Amino acid sequence: MQLKANKQEWKHFLNAAEVFWQKNLPPATDDGVILVEAFHQDIRVTLRNLAVANAIRRVRPARLVIFTGVEEAWAKTLWQGFDVSLVREFGTAYGASEVIDVWDIVRASDAKPAFDVMDNIKATDARLAKLPRMRENPPAERVRYGNALAAYYADVFQQRNVVALVTSHVDYDQWGLAVDVARRAGVPVIHTQQTGCLKAYALFPEHDTHTETFRGELTRQIGEIFETRVWPRRAELRPTTELIAWRAKVNLGRPSWWRGGTNASVDLNNPAERALLRSHAAARFGFDPDKPIIAVFNHAVSDALGTNRELFPSLSEWFTDTANWAASRTDAQWMFLDHPSQRLYDSTGFFDELAKQHKKSRHMIFQPSATLSKNALWSLTDLGVTVRGSVSNELPAYGIPVVQAGWSEWSSCGLSTVVDSTDSYFKTLDESINAIKDGVPLVTEEQVQRARLWLWLYRSGSDVVTPQVPQWEVWGPNILLKSMRATFRHIESDADPLFETVARMWTRREPLLTRTDLAAAPAGQSLAPAGLS
Repeated sequence: MQLKANKQEWKHFLNAAEVFWQKNLPPATDDGVILVEAFHQDIRVTLRNLAVANAIRRVRPARLVIFTGVEEAWAKTLWQGFDVSLVREFGTAYGASEVIDVWDIVRASDAKPAFDVMDNIKATDARLAKLPRMRENPPAERVRYGNALAAYYADVFQQRNVVALVTSHVDYDQWGLAVDVARRAGVPVIHTQQTGCLKAYALFPEHDTHTETFRGELTRQIGEIFETRVWPRRAELRPTTELIAWRAKVNLGRPSWWRGGTNASVDLNNPAERALLRSHAAARFGFDPDKPIIAVFNHAVSDALGTNRELFPSLSEWFTDTANWAASRTDAQWMFLDHPSQRLYDSTGFFDELAKQHKKSRHMIFQPSATLSKNALWSLTDLGVTVRGSVSNELPAYGIPVVQAGWSEWSSCGLSTVVDSTDSYFKTLDESINAIKDGVPLVTEEQVQRARLWLWLYRSGSDVVTPQVPQWEVWGPNILLKSMRATFRHIESDADPLFETVARMWTRREPLLTRTDLAAAPAGQSLAPAGLS
């Protein structure tokens, strides 16, 4: 963990946290342990893990064991200055009985697991090397590390009575292999999110079909919650969803955190305003505003490969094959947009190279996405195309259709057109272009409502507001620590939503945290804030 904060502020925070948790955690009643990972350098990430773990300990008393450490390739690619001693201090303040440097153990190990972990190793190698495709033969050291990690995790889960695994990530070797072992061992996995106040998903063994990846299982279960508990309340939630839709227009929150400032704001209020801006933006790129314009959103091409259902072998192959198909479709105009953090995920110049291959196709442009304001982007886009990007829930909320060539966490909520094969994918693109030319709407009013309800569920309904976890934007570190110190010194635990919401998720075995009890609200009882229903 890295912390650029005043040392005295850090000390005050630790002291306040230690006193609070000493007085608000029951003693362990057996040998049960909750495993918490702390591999990320951002204190906000570890804070979320520890808050959830301690909330579970209030329901199911257990000891807290933290996994941490950093390996050279991870330090080089993603962060530097990782300090294990800070994690130990943090963990001790939150009542951890052990803080284990996993990488210190793995570096000296040649152990191999009893199951195949090569897919995970390949995905980790691609991410660390920032490659758009997985290599068939990753470096030997990467293979050794992956095998040793999986073997170590398997030993831990076999030798200890593990109650739960709490993790900020579910992909790659240090996180993903722990998740794989936990699922094999029938241990609940709680996956915290880096957005909002406190968001977390959960996969409980009794609901795990083992027919999908971790993310795939969540996609299915979240869809069931949405269909049975959110969609039936669409009328009473309508005023609140309109507020959330406005928040999304001005980009108040992640996942599209990278589109900050004026580029992130959308001022379009009606079709006339959109048409006016569309003519201006189309002229900028040499487009005909009267012809279909398709926006294809590139992904972080080395990120979490193979962790949910995807139609193509890799995200880069999807992007390449789509561009090759589009080259012959001169009846439409195409915007291929890079990921705003492209360089953090690609060391090969993949996007620029693909752009060069299609530079003679006048109906296609390859554009850095950060150079387009949302106003311009939304006015131009007649159809969005992605695999799992957040545009597939944002665009439909404002009446713009999206085709997905894979699954995201919301893909079972009926917001977009999710195709199930490569043949169906290209057929759907063909039919969509023809529909746009014929003036046939591609997005229904129901899809718009569903997309706005999803925005409510994601940004509000499943975002627990607790003083234990300040909003993600409460930063830099001194401000965060001072806020947390005030929480521990002045706020009583019996009124903290953290404990009630985590207890509800844990005891009911629900796939996500929610601010309110979505299952129990009787007919006529509104979930909207007072004055909005």
